[in-house]
Order: sequence, then C-alpha cells, then structure tokens
Amino acid sequence: MDELARARAELTRLQCTERTLIEQLLAIRVAMETQKNKINKLVEERPSPINRLPTELLARILSFLLMRGSEASAKFSEDSPTLRKNLASVSRLWSDLILNTPSFWSEVVLTRESGAKSLMTQLKRSREHLLDIAILYPLKNSLDAQWDVLISSRDRWRSLIFETTAVDVFSDIMSKFNQFKFPCLEDVSINSHSYDYPQPLSPAHFPALRHLHLGGLHGPEGFSMATTLLTTLSLSNVSIRDQSILPRIPTQSLTALTITHVNRFRNLDWVLERDTLHFPALHRLLLDVVNPCRFMDAIVAPKLEHFNYTHHSGSLFGMDNHTFGSKFNHVCHFTSKPRSRLEILDNSSARVLCQAFSGVRCASFPAIDIDPFFMATCPSDGLRPQSPADSWESLERLSLFCGVGAASWNVNALAEWLAKRRELGLPLLHVELIGLYSERAAQMTTEEFSFRCKRLRDYCVLDFKGMRLSRTLRLSTDNGLLNV
Repeated sequence: MDELARARAELTRLQCTERTLIEQLLAIRVAMETQKNKINKLVEERPSPINRLPTELLARILSFLLMRGSEASAKFSEDSPTLRKNLASVSRLWSDLILNTPSFWSEVVLTRESGAKSLMTQLKRSREHLLDIAILYPLKNSLDAQWDVLISSRDRWRSLIFETTAVDVFSDIMSKFNQFKFPCLEDVSINSHSYDYPQPLSPAHFPALRHLHLGGLHGPEGFSMATTLLTTLSLSNVSIRDQSILPRIPTQSLTALTITHVNRFRNLDWVLERDTLHFPALHRLLLDVVNPCRFMDAIVAPKLEHFNYTHHSGSLFGMDNHTFGSKFNHVCHFTSKPRSRLEILDNSSARVLCQAFSGVRCASFPAIDIDPFFMATCPSDGLRPQSPADSWESLERLSLFCGVGAASWNVNALAEWLAKRRELGLPLLHVELIGLYSERAAQMTTEEFSFRCKRLRDYCVLDFKGMRLSRTLRLSTDNGLLNV
C-alpha cells in the first residue's frame, strides 16, 4: 500500500473515532441532564434544614424554650401561650410536634385574660401528664368559669403558684382549695398581701406536699402546717410576724428552711426561748432578717450543713459577748452577703459568726467583706491581735464574690492572714475570686490583677473564675497616674 492509501485509511479511522466520541458526549450530556433532574427532585423532596433535626433533639430544644427558667417563679409567664403559638407557626413539623407532645401543654397559666375555652383545650392536649399550675392575679368576675375548668384536672396538679394582691380573690381561691383534695401536688407557692394564712395546707388536702413557699402573709393563732412530709419551707416578707407560727411548723421533716425579709422594723423582736425549736433533719438554713439572734438561739439542728446569712446594718449579730456555744460547730458551708451595697458587716458581727460556725470548711462572701473577717484587732483582754477568721481552723476553701465595688477590697488583710496560716504549718487554702456576670460588675485592671496574684499566690491555691479585666491602662506620669 502506498503512502496515500495509508493517509486516507488513517483519516477514515479518525472520523470514526470522532463520531464515536460525539455519540458518547451526547449520551453523557443526556445522562447529566437526567442526573440533574434526579438531584433537583431529591432536593425538593428532602426536608428543609430546620426540619432535619431528630425528633427527640427538637423536642428537647422546644421544651427548653417553652419551660425556660430554673426557679419555680421564673417558669411561668403570661407570654407562654404566645410563645407556644409562635413556635408552632415555624413549620408543619414543629406544629405537629408541639400539638402532640403533652409535656408542652403541662404548664397551665391562669391570668385575667385567660379564657375557659383555651384552658380546656390546653388541658386536653396535656392528656395524662402532670401539670404545673400558675394562678397569677386573676379577676374576681371571671374566676368562677376559669376555676371550674381548671379544678377538673386537680388529680394531675404537680406544682402550684398562686399570686394576688386582692384579698377577696385570695379568700375565694383558698376557700375553693378547701373543698378538694390534690393527691399529686408536691410544690406550692403562695404570695399575697392578705392577712390570713391559708387553712387547707394539711395532709387531708395536700397529702403529697413536699415544698412550700408562703409570702406576704400573717398567721392567726389557730394556724398549723401539721404534716410529716414537708421537706422545704420558705417564709418571706411579713409571713412570720406572728411568731407563734414558728412552733407550729413541721420541724421534724424539714431539710431546708428559708426565712427572708422579716422583722424589718427594729422594735420587732423574736419571742423565742433558747433551744426550743428542734429540726432533726434540717440540712440547709437561709436567713435574711434584721434580728436573727433569738431564732438562732432557739433552734437545734444537729444535721445542719449549709448556713446562708444576709446581714443588715446594725444587725444584733454584733451584740457584745453574744455566743451560740458549740451548737453550730458542725456546719460545713457558710455563706454571707449584704442586704444591699450600703449594708456593711462590722468586725464584731464577723467575730460572732466565725465563733458560732467554727467548724466551717467552705466559706463564701463578697470581697468587700474581707476586712471584717480577716483584719486582726486587739481583744479587750489585752492578748495578741486576732482575726475573726482565726476561729475557722478547719477552713479548706474560700470563695470571694467580686461584684459592684469589689475593685476596692483590701488584699493585704487576707494576704497577712494566709501568711500566718502558713507559718503555723496549716495546709494551703484554696481561694477563689469569682466574678459576677453583670454589666455593673467590678472589673480589675491588669495592674490590680497582677498585684493581687503576687500578694496571694505564695500563700494559697489561687483560682480566678469569671473575672473581667478592664481595658484601662494606667501610666505613671510626672503629675501622677494617667488612665488610658
């Protein structure tokens, strides 16, 4: 075969290859188009990103949004129905999940705007789930219709918050309570400016009652909370102004007792005898009262571990020569804080506290109260200077809260006290400086931070938590300090 024939044959082969490649290209383009259409169809059929979360995880997220707040009083809001409606409008999946999850309807809030029909709908959707009830400032003229719907579910009530400023509404509600039994109700909080304590808080009407908060109430002589099941009791505002109530509280079963905002007028005194109130199971005590001495004298709490005290200016804790003996030496956790920024703890009060709770292992109080606890003073008997905190021989951990005004606390008194501990061969103390998460919380400059570290780090195990450092830079000049 000559050269021309070979060239023509090669051209024919290349043309065949071209046709084959073109056919393959067309086939690939058809396949690509088919694949694009398939992908578009799959994308259209696939749930949107907001609906791809596993149902269990989505339910937990929605539950967190609907049941926000850790405190009982913060759980309920008049906006709860609106929030639930807004969340249900996000998508069909969210709507179905909310409508068909009984726990999302278990918080029932009765307000002056609540309608009987909406309450009935919510109770139906909650099915057999236990209910958390809040009755918040209802109106007298609409209360009967609302109550008739709400009381039908009384066998499922788990907690109750009742707040009102109207005496007639308070009396009406409490009389209604007196007609029924609430077998599952464990947690009750009643806040009112009425003048009478509720009478039906007894095992006959509340057999499962464990936690009780009463605020803004006075007690008649016949009042009683006789029950062996109550473990947590909180009395606030003027709730124990009639102090004959104290011997009637269920002291045998209580593990936590809170008494706050009581006896604001200095001429009101506790009428209690020493060691007459026995709390054999009490584990935690919180006091926010002007004159706590008589109450502390009266109680006997062999299992008390946590004592939280809010001090007032001029508190009788600072009485000269006042002592509680050894009755609180077994308390391990001590917390003190001022009633307000203007309430300053004095050295004599700190000394009484430290002597009363000499067995403390963990102490917590604001940094601005450092000096009263740790500054050494000369006793009246002429012995060597002593600090109130010297009584804390078992102290292991000290937590100092650095809030508003804490930038000015004196580190020297604490450093000197820690140095003295080290000289005595005592174990190093764990000291925490804890910042408060607030826009008004104190900020340390880098110089203050460095200075406090240097003064304290050699005498303790030092830890900073949540402290905010200021961006202010202090420069030394011929005319003094310049803040930048």
